[in-house]
Amino acid sequence: MRRRILCVPVLCLVLTGACSKPAAENPFDYPFIRPLHLKREANKPYSDYKAFYVLTEDFEPLVDTAAEMDSASDLLKFASALSSTYKVPWTHFVDVNTLAAVKTSSDLDLKQRSQNLVDALKQMVEAGDDCELHLHGPLNRALLDQLRSQEKQHLKGSEEAVERYRQRRSFFYQSFYREGYRELVASLTYGKRFLEDSLYGGAQQVLAFRPGGWDHGSTSADTFLYFQALEDSGLIANSGLSTGDFGGKNWRVGNDPGRNVATVAVGDKKVFEVSPTAGPGGYVNPVLPNDLAKLAASVKNEMAVIVSVYHLGALQPADRGSSKTGRPESEIQSERDALEEHFKTVAKLAEQKILYPITLRGLLAIISEQQ
Repeated sequence: MRRRILCVPVLCLVLTGACSKPAAENPFDYPFIRPLHLKREANKPYSDYKAFYVLTEDFEPLVDTAAEMDSASDLLKFASALSSTYKVPWTHFVDVNTLAAVKTSSDLDLKQRSQNLVDALKQMVEAGDDCELHLHGPLNRALLDQLRSQEKQHLKGSEEAVERYRQRRSFFYQSFYREGYRELVASLTYGKRFLEDSLYGGAQQVLAFRPGGWDHGSTSADTFLYFQALEDSGLIANSGLSTGDFGGKNWRVGNDPGRNVATVAVGDKKVFEVSPTAGPGGYVNPVLPNDLAKLAASVKNEMAVIVSVYHLGALQPADRGSSKTGRPESEIQSERDALEEHFKTVAKLAEQKILYPITLRGLLAIISEQQ
């Protein structure tokens, strides 16, 4: 009888261990990623504010037809007007494959409309916005081949095998596991140069990357390789670590204020991580309810960094000549109104010296100064 009684606690422990769920994969816990806390320095333009506010958008509209390209240009005009009116700059993560037609299309009409998109983005940069790199997979093959013929880059190579994959199979999976490390670096390197030539007059001004699908790899080894590729491509920052399993309840993008900025050690070099701020729907979204003042006050003894994420393509009307189903116009207008309300809120919080609107480029300059 005594032996049977003693076995009960042991059995409970075994069952508890068997039923407990493994901890979510969290890249912020990887040994090569360390949190970075920004000081509130005296005699700076931001000294009296509680938090930096970085408004980002992933520019990846539909551009398969002339009408879609025109509507994408209209979206940029709308975004530019908001920024100009409320003095809140955008940081655009531009999926360069949406601009490929400017180099690769044999249709002169589409080529010109693609050039109009490039010109609109360039004007926004000149007005104070920031444009950084974004991809959901490898760089458009025709664009890559053309860029390679114009400028030879020295790329490093490596190969690894894939096992269980926790992420959405997007940028890293499509680029690395299907194409290999050299092609991953090629997409980043030539995508960076394409944006610099198109928007910055050839100056090396593209500093950061955001992975499509928030896919920076499934494991610690994947993520280290991902950051190695960024460093090999001449990029100094990333914006988009994700935790947990894509589609699961434990999946989220970024981290809380005070925990979403980090340094990533890559050999004797480092890359900065400025992740989105976690919030409803996965991250802080300008058109969803968020208490920005509360987020700004949630961190003590340092400058909080709030990074929001939007997709201007959500406002794109359906092209009647396309097979894709669009959103109702009333729904699109409601979202446009919600986005403008967000700008009004940020402008008000800026007046109250709660939020300090800044581009990612501007924030990276401050981070570099404080290192």
